[in-house]
Amino acid sequence: MRQRARRLSISLFLPMLVAVGVVQGRACGGAAYAGPLQAMIPERPAVNDSSSSAPERSAEENRETNSTMRRSGSKTLLGSIFGMKASAKDTEDGEEEGRLDPDRPHLPEASTTVGKGRVVLESGYTFTQNGSSLRSHTYPESLLRVGMFVDWFEFRIGQNFVSQEQTVAGVHGRENGAQDLYLGAKLALIGQRQYLPEIALIPQMTVPTGSRSATADRVLPGLNVDGGWQVIPGLFNIELLIATNQVRDDIHRSHLEVATGLTAVVQVTRDLEAFIEWDAFYSPGASGAARGARDYAVGGLVYFITKNLAVDVRAGVGLTKEANDFLAGTGFAVRY
Repeated sequence: MRQRARRLSISLFLPMLVAVGVVQGRACGGAAYAGPLQAMIPERPAVNDSSSSAPERSAEENRETNSTMRRSGSKTLLGSIFGMKASAKDTEDGEEEGRLDPDRPHLPEASTTVGKGRVVLESGYTFTQNGSSLRSHTYPESLLRVGMFVDWFEFRIGQNFVSQEQTVAGVHGRENGAQDLYLGAKLALIGQRQYLPEIALIPQMTVPTGSRSATADRVLPGLNVDGGWQVIPGLFNIELLIATNQVRDDIHRSHLEVATGLTAVVQVTRDLEAFIEWDAFYSPGASGAARGARDYAVGGLVYFITKNLAVDVRAGVGLTKEANDFLAGTGFAVRY
């Protein structure tokens, strides 16, 4: 009888102890209460390991939190170097992978990288016309973006073909074939922090692998700086490009070209975004009329079929006499 009474008292006393522990955890807001599931099923160390004190559990949680912050901060180069705390956008993206952020069809590239172990393929077609003096078709405008080593580094390789008829100073010429191979890397420098934009650097070059009529016959290096602001998250963004590149001119010489692009992006629906941008190209090293600024107004749409697949269309007009009259294009981006 005494043994039965002792067993009965123990069986009644143990649930009371568990209930008291749960209530104390809720009241104190400590590590003993981490959510509904833990309240219903207490963690094994809290019940069976009496040697694990509250300060030790708190220190363990702090180490896990700091480790999470370091992983999020490593999405940018400066975050990796200085151990900077992750921005709100990085934290959101770390919890659940968002949709792809393609470089095309805007002139400013995405200020994000594809992420370690991910691959993005972009491709498209562009038609350009300038009165009767120029008609150009470029395709497939392929760009392969590969996330390597860390989240903030991306390797880039691209190839394009051109079919063009142009008249310069009364001389009619054709250009057909492969253009020079494009090689580059993108470094996600820093995430957006209040008024400081998200910034990415793209050191790049073309190497002389193209057909005789389309190659520059030399390596042409360059550097793009891309910035992005989420002005109203999920509704309105601004993108900026400042680029300096060596380019080939119409007489197969090379010169420095400075390009700027400013893009406003509006999220029309969850899967559809519209954009309008101003693009400008300056060639201080060119000769003759090519030195003038070439300004364009461009607008278009990007539709995300899934979070890993997007299609786009765009059209633009020249705003200065040195610019081409009209351009239009379409393309897609897919993430693997």
